[in-house]
Amino acid sequence: MTTALSSPHTSLDVSPIRLEDPLPSFAWPSLANEYDKYCERFSSSSPYLARISPNPHSDRDLYRILLNRFAEEIASENGLTFDTYLAMLYWKLYSQGAAIANTCKVLVENSQEKGCALVGLRQLSSRLRSVSTERLEDVVDLIQDDRLYCFRGMKSKDAFPVRTTFLHFARPEEVPIFDKQVLLAIGIAERHANHDVRYLRAYIPHARSLTKEHAQMLPNIGPEKALRLIDMALWVIRGKRRKETNRCRI
Repeated sequence: MTTALSSPHTSLDVSPIRLEDPLPSFAWPSLANEYDKYCERFSSSSPYLARISPNPHSDRDLYRILLNRFAEEIASENGLTFDTYLAMLYWKLYSQGAAIANTCKVLVENSQEKGCALVGLRQLSSRLRSVSTERLEDVVDLIQDDRLYCFRGMKSKDAFPVRTTFLHFARPEEVPIFDKQVLLAIGIAERHANHDVRYLRAYIPHARSLTKEHAQMLPNIGPEKALRLIDMALWVIRGKRRKETNRCRI
């Protein structure tokens, strides 16, 4: 299956965005084991997880803990805690050393940055308690509202991958994680596509359609909802392709 979506947002870009479905022959029973193979950089002893209890032993273990903490904390008057946000950033960025240093490390060591994050997390949590993410435009508007993300980790206009990760933990059945690797898995190799709202608009309905297309095959392996299972499978596909490419270069 290939989905083609045209972009009406600029007069110069009239070509459709074609999104592939690489999952028809995916080995779903092996999803968890295959996904775990690409999480070798995860460290349960990371200082950015020091205040997370119980201590997560794997990528998927931390994912489960974050789902629970997001649900409980966003519903509370005080909103998401700093410790949960720090752990979410680590989950998203642990494979990128420079990104971890530029976000997690700075947040821990700089009291002003931490203070801004605390204020921003309360505001964002309050907004999430009252906003819908069912419609595509609702999600895109929420992701693009820079006023909600004026703190380290998500304030850059190029931070769509982290913003969607945050929103995914808040609404795991409605908001897919939007990043470079999943885009590569579905045939999008354009530079900076993961920072481009045109691709964001195209990917959200495509990810949702993939969950419906493969609903009967999705495994019940833990707390992951359908959107996350699709995301995991796309990560596995991208990881296998990358290994094949590296093997051919040797």
